[in-house]
Amino acid sequence: MDAKKIICLLFLLSILPGIASSQLVGFRIAANSGMLISEFGSSDVPHPDAIANTAAQSTERFTPQLSYGFEGEVLFQISERGFFGIEVDYSTLKGYNDNPPYYNYYLTPYFSYYQNEYYQEAIKYKTSLINLAVNYKYFFFPESNFQPFVKLTGVVAFVGTDLSYKEHPVYTQMTGGYDPETNIAWDGYITTEPESDILYARGTSNSDQKKWPAFHGGLGIGFNYDLTDNLAFQIDGTATLVNSGIINGVPNFTYNMDEDLLKYNRRLSLTTQISVGLVYLIEVETKRRGGGGKVDPNLPFYLKKR
Repeated sequence: MDAKKIICLLFLLSILPGIASSQLVGFRIAANSGMLISEFGSSDVPHPDAIANTAAQSTERFTPQLSYGFEGEVLFQISERGFFGIEVDYSTLKGYNDNPPYYNYYLTPYFSYYQNEYYQEAIKYKTSLINLAVNYKYFFFPESNFQPFVKLTGVVAFVGTDLSYKEHPVYTQMTGGYDPETNIAWDGYITTEPESDILYARGTSNSDQKKWPAFHGGLGIGFNYDLTDNLAFQIDGTATLVNSGIINGVPNFTYNMDEDLLKYNRRLSLTTQISVGLVYLIEVETKRRGGGGKVDPNLPFYLKKR
């Protein structure tokens, strides 16, 4: 995160308590787990050479794997039922394909930067996202211990990914010959393997390129359950549409038959994420807009939420 973004974030944090209609501020910490559902947009038209090199049973679908991340959020109550939040989130997405197709990407110069030959082997991806998000949560029963809510989120993401072989491929071929001068036959072996497992990388230690900036937004549902007057357990699930086609590690290139050319094909990625954590609420003694003064300290805590 550069200095300008940090200054903007601190500015928002400093002014929001003053404009909020409530005196509650919350701090949330949580663990998360996410997965890639699908890519949207026009499908890649396969290059003839990609078709020729693709096994009959190959599929583009990856099997998702369990992944973990963490997040922190500052919450400001802006109405009786509504909270505005600023969130910093780190999440990972992983998956593998045991019988992948021959992607158009392997025919581009970008691939030759990492490998000079493709091996028909299982592949995997690991993608990390650093997210700066703004959230709005609407709670249906703010005076109850159990408080379901709906969520709107808008996010700036910085995407890094590695596409690699699931296991390092090694091929051993038997060879041999016959020496007529000595009348001796001999056997030998030739081993071939790639220098590394990496097929594509961006924004990771395996690449010189920076993380890919992308916007995404989505909807979610969840609930709070009050453990004490100040502490609540919170769980939510969110689906977002990310403006990035490298979430599964494979850059998308489509074949233009008229130009006999491979062109980059921008895709959108649908992801889901579940987060589980704790929210701690505190009172900030500020005056309400339009008067109102401080909350009566003798009121029960659930009425102070108003």
